Amino acid sequence: QADARLEVQASALRSESSGLWSLLELICDVVVPLDDRLRVSEQALRLGALLTMQGKSLQGTRLQDFMPLVEDQEAFLRCTLEANTGDTQALHVKLRDSLGNAVR
Repeated sequence: QADARLEVQASALRSESSGLWSLLELICDVVVPLDDRLRVSEQALRLGALLTMQGKSLQGTRLQDFMPLVEDQEAFLRCTLEANTGDTQALHVKLRDSLGNAVR
């Protein structure tokens, strides 16, 4: 019975996560899943297009590699640490595309 309860809870969590992901994709230019090492965990083709890297998989890439400013890299790391405590916030950083141009 405990296994069945855990499965129901896991299913509800997956459904909630999927709904939140869909909402983010509606309001954001790009939504990028990260793994536990803060690396892109999927191909992220939409991010690649935004960074003028069409068709190139960004899986395994550190997101902060596209942040030219050290302050932005540090803010990103702080934000991810705070997210683990349940304290969420918006993060605004500057990104550079593959040609070195600022992404707007």
